[in-house]
Amino acid sequence: MTKMHSRMYGWKYVWMEFADEYKASVDDPDPDSSHTEMSIVVPVAESDWSLVYTMHPSKQAGNEHTTIETCYTPADDFKFAIHPEKWTDGFSKMLGMQDIIIGHEEFDKSFIIKGNDEQRVKDLFSDAALRRLILDEPTTQLWAHVENSEKAPAAKALRGASNRSAIMRVKGAVDDFERLKAFYNLKYRLLKSLQRIGAASN
Repeated sequence: MTKMHSRMYGWKYVWMEFADEYKASVDDPDPDSSHTEMSIVVPVAESDWSLVYTMHPSKQAGNEHTTIETCYTPADDFKFAIHPEKWTDGFSKMLGMQDIIIGHEEFDKSFIIKGNDEQRVKDLFSDAALRRLILDEPTTQLWAHVENSEKAPAAKALRGASNRSAIMRVKGAVDDFERLKAFYNLKYRLLKSLQRIGAASN
């Protein structure tokens, strides 16, 4: 029987349903409040990866955001970052990273794309399904092995000395089960693409 994933009870209710379906562990210090930070750690099927979804509330309306962080084992020093063209805050200090046109018009129009290896960035985003999943989330910021000047996402305990993080950030408290599922698919394809171009160890 198919579950009915309802927004009626708010984002936290949907997150708990998602955690249940994906066998995630939950870190929720204040279960009775929808205004406190909550994380779920979602194992990625047939891999050693986990996705850490965190809702970051804000006292200022409209400043809430959701992050999805993944640790991976790097194969080299490859780094990249993308963000919507109008969003420049937090990425102004990425020294040594050039703006890149990957050659797919819709994607290039929608995002500023930076990286330290132009050809490998183009190879990374040669996956049409990955590009479509990102385009479906027009507020997405996505980066790997880059220090963002904004508050770092949670789950630092998952990071080892040899690990790096691939991080996704979207605006708002996500209260849609299918979006949470799409984030899972997006991060999985990203990690597989990092492996494909030789930037993440198998």
